[in-house]
Amino acid sequence: MRKHLLTLATIGLITGSAHAAVTSTTTHGPEATSLNSSIAVGDLLSGLIGSELTGDQGWHPANTDPLDRLPAFTDDGGIRGTGLTGLMNDFPGAGNPAKLVAYDLGGTFDIGRIQILSGNNGKDGRVFSTTVVNYSTDGGNSFALLGYFQSDPSGTLNDGQQWGSTLVEIFDDSSSTLLAGVTHLQFNLFAVDNTGNQMRDPFDGVNPYTGLDDGLTAAFVSPLIFEIDVIAVPEPTTLVLLGLGALLLWRRRQLV
Repeated sequence: MRKHLLTLATIGLITGSAHAAVTSTTTHGPEATSLNSSIAVGDLLSGLIGSELTGDQGWHPANTDPLDRLPAFTDDGGIRGTGLTGLMNDFPGAGNPAKLVAYDLGGTFDIGRIQILSGNNGKDGRVFSTTVVNYSTDGGNSFALLGYFQSDPSGTLNDGQQWGSTLVEIFDDSSSTLLAGVTHLQFNLFAVDNTGNQMRDPFDGVNPYTGLDDGLTAAFVSPLIFEIDVIAVPEPTTLVLLGLGALLLWRRRQLV
């Protein structure tokens, strides 16, 4: 597996905002199932079915099983036996998301981390991911940008079939709280590849989120999104209990 800090995710996005330390890391696994242990079972999105927003491009024609569609994003299960889990539609058009999905969290929550797991049994360019995350703290009446998160630098190749999965973890590297008081989240999921197994951004010319031009034509091949996790900040009482448990375990070991 390979894990790296992806600085591209925050270039030009959050300067001067309250989220100046927001960043992301990317981990690659050799197989589509290699990173299943990283799935957060019972997170804030577990079992929720998102709403597809205006402009959503639907699903790849090969993805016909309803369980491989919206339920797959939040079923805590990773890739299913069909091998088509979370496969979004290709050719969304330069700059357009392939899928726009929103979640009502059903309450107000402090979020510690967001994870996006993608991959493909074919170990090709569909393993990458590019996501824009927006959030609301007022019941979905208005949304603000958290950031643009591209799993790998444009030009990255997976043509040697070295990777079958990709995990992007989004967090604040100076705080345990990524976002406070969140009621709703929106995920704009983009195409990532050009059929040549090469990561590229979804824009022709300058990327409006990063202010950079990757010098490549826009991606038009979409990824398979296996899971989206939104992990709440632990309650203080939970942290205290965890700390007491660790202390008791240490004391027991000292007495043996």
